[in-house]
Amino acid sequence: MQKSLWIGGHKSSVLSLDVNSEGILASGGEEELCVWDKDGSSQTKVSYSQVDDSKEVNSICFCVKNPKHLYASCGNKVFGYDLRNLSSTLCEFEFNEDEVNQITINDKGEYLACCDDGGEIKVIQLETGRLFKTLRNKHDNICSTVQFRPNCPWEVVSGGMDFKVVSWDFSSGRVRREQNVQELGGQNNEGIYLVNPPFVHSIHMMGNGRKFAAGLGNGDVQLFRFEGKKKFSPDQCLKKHTSSVSQVHFPKFNQNDSLVSAGNECKIVLWNLSAGMCGGTSGSANRHKKEVTTACVVTEVEHASKPNWITSSKLTENVFVADQTNEISVYHVL
Repeated sequence: MQKSLWIGGHKSSVLSLDVNSEGILASGGEEELCVWDKDGSSQTKVSYSQVDDSKEVNSICFCVKNPKHLYASCGNKVFGYDLRNLSSTLCEFEFNEDEVNQITINDKGEYLACCDDGGEIKVIQLETGRLFKTLRNKHDNICSTVQFRPNCPWEVVSGGMDFKVVSWDFSSGRVRREQNVQELGGQNNEGIYLVNPPFVHSIHMMGNGRKFAAGLGNGDVQLFRFEGKKKFSPDQCLKKHTSSVSQVHFPKFNQNDSLVSAGNECKIVLWNLSAGMCGGTSGSANRHKKEVTTACVVTEVEHASKPNWITSSKLTENVFVADQTNEISVYHVL
């Protein structure tokens, strides 16, 4: 993968990224929120209200249905912006009591989900700006990641530092299915897999909504597949990282056949998940013998710093990486 750098937007670590359908990148850092031109040549600093002592923009996301609308979390608040007028906020939400770790919007642009340090998930109806549902009493501590399931109107999946992956029906607030990833056969792992607990750091959905990936603290990338309307089951477990997996991401330019993962050992891996043979190196442990497809490594990159966030652009086939530096790395997938 060819690499370039976007610089000048941030003074310190870049914590979060997203790209809209028009190719515009937004980045959140420890002190700044920036919106970049398509080629990264210039950026606009966005003013946001710091919450208490927090300066960190932990998560950002664009609305799929309205790519001009950008949302960013800082502390326990979420701020909405319109790219056509970044001088003021479009809306502000303060429904979470604890710090928000990730925000995400469903594929119809109707609902915004916010997961927090208290283990709760707030689902907000964007049209009215009202709290639609609170999902609670399942995560025992920090809920680190949350994602809506594409093509499934009422399903959201969350993961946390309690080792749980939980599927919710957010219309009723009920749990559809939960999985403790400690129960997935990690006893046979060696080295890092015995030392670091499998906290669920990141979840991302395949574009067709049939599978999702979870990045775990023991270095595994665990794939899950949906079976019917209410059940998901463990699928392949991808093993290439030697440290905690901080990010998993199905790239928008190939979101049903490829996966990108990033680990705290500063390694970025591009996986091929498509059926049949592939020219990369196999790195999966298949938990289901009936499953004949095997993921393989297309390429791996030794990144210069520990990644904080990964996103991608459908228009340019670029993978964007935020890390502990003040730069944004852009990898072009050839």
